[in-house]
Amino acid sequence: MPSLWFRVALGNFFIAALLGLTLRFAFIQEIPFFNYKNILHAHSHVAMLGWLYLGLYGLVVTNFVPKEQLASKFYQRLFWLSQISVLGMLFSFPFQGYGPVSISFSTLHIFCAYTFAANVWIDSKATPGYSRLLLRTSLAFMVLSTFGIWSMGPLMALGFKHSIWYHLAVQFFLHFQFNGWFIIAVLALFFRLMEQKGHLPSKTFQRWFYGLLLSATFLTFALAVAWSEPHPLVFACNSIGVLLQLAALVLLLRHLWPIRASIKAALAPVQLHLWQLSLLSLCFKIVVQAAVALPIVAQMAYTIRNYIIGFIHLMMLGILSFFILGFQYGQGLSLKKNQSWGLIALGTGILGSESLLFLQGTLFWVGWGFMPGYYLLLFGASALMPIGVGLLLVKSSPKVVV
Repeated sequence: MPSLWFRVALGNFFIAALLGLTLRFAFIQEIPFFNYKNILHAHSHVAMLGWLYLGLYGLVVTNFVPKEQLASKFYQRLFWLSQISVLGMLFSFPFQGYGPVSISFSTLHIFCAYTFAANVWIDSKATPGYSRLLLRTSLAFMVLSTFGIWSMGPLMALGFKHSIWYHLAVQFFLHFQFNGWFIIAVLALFFRLMEQKGHLPSKTFQRWFYGLLLSATFLTFALAVAWSEPHPLVFACNSIGVLLQLAALVLLLRHLWPIRASIKAALAPVQLHLWQLSLLSLCFKIVVQAAVALPIVAQMAYTIRNYIIGFIHLMMLGILSFFILGFQYGQGLSLKKNQSWGLIALGTGILGSESLLFLQGTLFWVGWGFMPGYYLLLFGASALMPIGVGLLLVKSSPKVVV
C-alpha cells in the first residue's frame, strides 16, 4: 500500500496501543477523572477501524484494484474520509462514550465501509483466481457484521440495552468482523500473492477449503449465543463449527507443506518471519477453539475474562497485525535498524501479554487466584507495544558525513 497510508494506519495502531497501556495502568494506580469504559471504547474502535480496517483497506486496494481505477483518486478520498471518522471516534468516545458525536462518526465509518465494499467488489472483477472469491466473501461478511450495529439503536430505544439481545448484537458484529471480514481478507491477500507467484491451488482444495471455512464461520457464532442460552443444541452447533474450522486448517497446512520451500524463497526474510508468527497465531486460535467443542471448556472460555481478552488480542495482534506488517514490509519497503528493533519490541510485547493473559486465566480456572505482580507484569509487557510501533513510525536519520 502507499507509504503514507501505511504510516497513517500505523499511527492509529500507536494511539490504540497507548490507550491500551493506559487501561493496563488503571489496574495499578487510580487515575483521576478516568472513565475506563469510555477509554476502552476509544481503544477498541481505533484499533479495529483505524489500524486493522485501514491496513487491510490499503492492501486490498493495491492488490485487487486495477491501476486505472487507482488513478481516479476515489480510493484516496475514501481512505481520508475513513480516517476522519476514526479521529472523530478517538476524540469523542473518551468524553461521552456512546453519544451523538461518537455514534455519528461510527455511522460515517460504516457508510465508508459500504462504499469501499461495493467499489472493490466491482473493481476486482478483472482479478482472476481463487483470491477474488475469498475477497468478495470477506466483503460480504463485513456488510453482514454491521447488521449487529444497526440493531443496537432500536434495542436501546426499546429498553433492551442490558438484555441478552443487546449482547448478541455486539457479539454478532465482533464475530463476523474478525472471523468473517478480517481473517478471510487476510486469506484472500495471501492467495492473491500465491497466485502471482504461480502457486495455484487445485479445484478440489478450493471447493473443500471454502466450504469448510464458510460453514465454520457461521456455526462458531454459537459460542457467543451459548453465553446467554447454554442449550445443548447451541453447544452442538459450536462444536461442529470448531471441528470444521480445524479441518479447514489441516487442509490449508497440507496444501502449503509441499510448496514451503518455494514460498520461503519467494518472501523477504522479514515477511517470512512475520507471516510465520501470524500462521502460528492462527493455528493456536483454531486449536484452542477446537478444545471448546467440549461444553465444560466452552463454559470456561466465555466466563473467564482473561481468556476473552487474550483471544481477541490473539486475533488482532497475533494473526492480523503480524500479517499486515509482514505484507507491507515484504513489498520492497526498506527496514531500518530502529524499525527492526521496533518489530522485536512489538513481537515481544504481544507474546508476553498473551502469555500472561492465558496463564492468569488458567490459574483462575484451577482456582489458584492471582499470580504475584500480575497487573504490573502485564503493564510492562504491554508497554513494549507502543514502544515497538513508535520505533516503526520513526524515520531513521540520514548518516552525517564528517
